[in-house]
Amino acid sequence: MTDRWYYRKAHTRRLSTGRTIFVRGGWALLGDRGIGKGASLRRTCPICGALIVSVGMPKGGWVHFEGGKGLTRIKHPCLHLGEGFSRRRDEDTPDLFGALQ
Repeated sequence: MTDRWYYRKAHTRRLSTGRTIFVRGGWALLGDRGIGKGASLRRTCPICGALIVSVGMPKGGWVHFEGGKGLTRIKHPCLHLGEGFSRRRDEDTPDLFGALQ
């Protein structure tokens, strides 16, 4: 039986305190809600088919690592797109709209 992956869209969530937070989008397995926190599962990537290790995080969510020997702490690039980007403006990139003035 193959794994059923789906992409959960980014959304806002209202906490019990009334505060609203932003939840980033990410890949999830269909029917994984019954698996406990701290669980580690070996699966195939839905994008490239490589072996990955999915680890449940203590506060919810999943992190997907490379599944090869000795690579279990390197994040799998297909499922972690866009991480590490800053909202701060890059000083090395010129402003496109400033050039038009």
